[in-house]
Amino acid sequence: MAGWVSSPANASTVTCVKAVLSGGPGDGQVVAGGGETVVWRACLYERTGDLDVRRGEQVRVYAHRTDCCEGYGRGAEDRCE
Repeated sequence: MAGWVSSPANASTVTCVKAVLSGGPGDGQVVAGGGETVVWRACLYERTGDLDVRRGEQVRVYAHRTDCCEGYGRGAEDRCE
């Protein structure tokens, strides 16, 4: 399937190339991701252990860091990103 790859050796191992954002101004947005963090419009989101299904594809969930978001008066000056 497009969007994620399952390892043949271990079907429970999933590498996501899409992420869904949880909380903050980007809540519900599906973006490119796969690392420990995702930056969306100057807000930092951190990977959780959760997976979700969006449009038939498995995506990893990233949680909003309210202390690292320029939209909330924090961000670049705090070196969060």
